[in-house]
Formats: sequence, C-alpha cells, structure tokens
Amino acid sequence: MQKTTKKKAKNIDPVVISINNISISYENNEVIKNLSFQIIKGDKAVLTGESGRGKSSILNALLGFVPISKGNIFLFGKELSPGNIAEIRSHTAWLPQETALHFDSVKDIIYSLFTLKANKSNSPSTSEINQIFKNLNISHHLLDKEIDEISGGQKQRILLAGALLLKKEILIIDEPTSDLDEKNKKLITDYILSQKDLTVIAVSHDPYWINKSSKIIVL
Repeated sequence: MQKTTKKKAKNIDPVVISINNISISYENNEVIKNLSFQIIKGDKAVLTGESGRGKSSILNALLGFVPISKGNIFLFGKELSPGNIAEIRSHTAWLPQETALHFDSVKDIIYSLFTLKANKSNSPSTSEINQIFKNLNISHHLLDKEIDEISGGQKQRILLAGALLLKKEILIIDEPTSDLDEKNKKLITDYILSQKDLTVIAVSHDPYWINKSSKIIVL
C-alpha cells in the first residue's frame, strides 16, 4: 500500500520526477506494484515504511540501476531509457546507503568526484569545501585524514558534503542520517532540507527527517 502526504502545496513549480504506475520485480517477487507519485521542483520527499517494501529499489529505478517491469518513469519530462540515462544522471547526485570507499584519504573522496567529465565544470574552490564542511559540522582538518582514521558518522557527513558540492538539481539519498548521533542528525537534516532550490528524494526511517520533509510517501 502506498500513501502520499503533501505537507506544503506547490502549484507553480514544474514536475521533475513522475512515477507512473510502475512495478518492480526480482525473479518472481514483486516488491513494488502499481506505484505512482510526482516530485515537484524543490520538494523534499521521503519514502518510508517497513523494511522490505522496495524503497531503495525505487531510488535505484530512478537512476536506471534497477529495471521496472511495468509503467514508466519521467525525469525532467523525459522518459527514462537506456538512450538518455547518462544525461538524466548528469542532473542528479546519488548517495546509496552502502558506499564502498576505494580511496586512501578524505581529500581523495572529495576531489575524485570532479575528475568525471560531467562534474569538472563544478569543481569546488577550497573556500567552498571549507564552507560546506562547516555547514555539516565537519572539521576542515579531516581533509588530510586517511579513511581508516575517521568514524562512520564523519564518513557519512563527508559523503553528503561531496554530494552537495556537485551542485546538482536533484539529490537522491538512502538513509542519509543512519550513522549520525542525534545532534548531527538534526543539524544535517535541517541544512539539507532548507536548500530551497534543491529537489530531494530520500529513503529514511528517521522520525526527524520524515517530519521535516515536505512530501511523505509511505509504502
């Protein structure tokens, strides 16, 4: 069952994501059936509900990582297809729940994002990196740390910083506050969901994140 709650009406901003009657199956197991919803520019949407309901599968389907067995997905008015998935991904920042870090240092995590052709034009200045670190309660000294010297919560905030530094129109994130203490959960949630022009679609079980979101989709 799907229930969508809109906490703030938006009538003039364009639809950036449209999910139309989609189903997702793994072998013979249908995890999503006939799901439809829309995300408006600037929405802060959250997918929530019991584990195993296919929330992460929806995020993966939005980026073409998981095929849909029925229905269609539109991003920026274009139907998701193998022919345009690269273009669509170029407008989104994606942070999955589990991220393997094949880097030696924190600095490598941040700067490696901007070696990709689609991101080179957004390469951040040192002051921009320092500012986003400050906003997310990350010491700038962590840039010089090795990966094995930082905690899980610090790692999660650094990955969020990298995603925000990409300056994409859409941020897609899976359980963004799962490794954070209560203080940093609230700080990170307040900061990300206060970005007016950023469209966010997240999976979360965190009550604070859910209550702060403008659109709640319960599966």
